[in-house]
Amino acid sequence: MLKRKLEINEVLNNQQIREIFLCSSQGGMRKSNRTNSLTLISDKTKLYDDRIIEDIYHYSGMGQSGDQKMRGQNLTLAESNQNEVEIHFFEVLKPKEYTYRGQVQLAGEPYQEQQKDRDGNQRMVWVFPLRLLNSKAKFTKTSSTEGDEKELKEEFLSIQQVETLPIEQTEKERLMKARIGQGKFKKMLIQRECKCALCGVTDERMLIASHIKPWKFATNEERLDVHNGLLLCPNHDNLFDKRLISFNRNGEIVISPTISITDRTFMNVNERRRIVLTEKQGSYMESHYKNLL
Repeated sequence: MLKRKLEINEVLNNQQIREIFLCSSQGGMRKSNRTNSLTLISDKTKLYDDRIIEDIYHYSGMGQSGDQKMRGQNLTLAESNQNEVEIHFFEVLKPKEYTYRGQVQLAGEPYQEQQKDRDGNQRMVWVFPLRLLNSKAKFTKTSSTEGDEKELKEEFLSIQQVETLPIEQTEKERLMKARIGQGKFKKMLIQRECKCALCGVTDERMLIASHIKPWKFATNEERLDVHNGLLLCPNHDNLFDKRLISFNRNGEIVISPTISITDRTFMNVNERRRIVLTEKQGSYMESHYKNLL
């Protein structure tokens, strides 16, 4: 139990955090067994590539050099919905000022992506999607985050204009998919994880951004939702788009029985393959999965 209750948006210094949470005075993830808490600090001036997408804070895990491991505080956070550890969140917008945003909980499964470490080398980090428990509390959106959302909305307005063109529906869909594959939607998927979700191809030129719930069936909100997106290589995108492969909520591949064993080998798909899905991606995937050909 904390030594005192904190108010949303209350500003503390480092010493006060240590005294209230009975935790270390260093690090971005501070575990305290005495208060059964994990304090998360997002310092906007530091290394990690944290970002906000639709009120979900994508928080980079612990470890500044080399690939991050799922252990220590990272594991505590990953298991926080089961281990009953309280997760408290602070933002640093000015040096030495820690603004309390409240308690948070995992909003989906942790996932991995590439980021640069303190030496500028690419490495794999763990990212934790977080949601504030207090509906009145807000994360601070940086100008770049707001710019991303504005750019994404502008992109989809231009794509919607294609729907009014006097051309065949198949041509409309081809043009819309091409624009999606070249624009902000793809860039945001790449920021999350730059590789084919199924086979691991990492060359951006070979990656295609697809909507899990197709554009023509999606609401405007779903069209803008990056969780409704998946990066795949051309082979696997083609199979996914034609609903010849899909995935269950656990990310396990399901292959249409209409694909022969020989073609499965050539297309590099088998029952052992699986992908990592966030909780929200899994929700979008259900309809796709149920309509496998």
